[in-house]
Amino acid sequence: MSQRFKKFLEALEKAQKKRPEKSNWLSNSEIEWMVFERETMLNLINSERKSIGKNPIDMNKVIKVENQAVGHFDYSRKFALYCSELVESDNMPPP
Repeated sequence: MSQRFKKFLEALEKAQKKRPEKSNWLSNSEIEWMVFERETMLNLINSERKSIGKNPIDMNKVIKVENQAVGHFDYSRKFALYCSELVESDNMPPP
């Protein structure tokens, strides 16, 4: 397991622990914790990208990689992995 992947998985798991306190439905018909977890990952991606001189990405790319992870038994690992791959790449990883 790469250090970067481990960092992303730990960040996601920490954010997921806040689900009970972020259970409200938002005006866009999403649950608050879903948005919080995506924002957590986006912030980490862009922090890592900045450290290597890359431009930030937008939330749409995070949503795309999250959608690739949805439905898998190892959703958290896949979402964290795909997000970690967005640090180096400007494209989403292949399905």
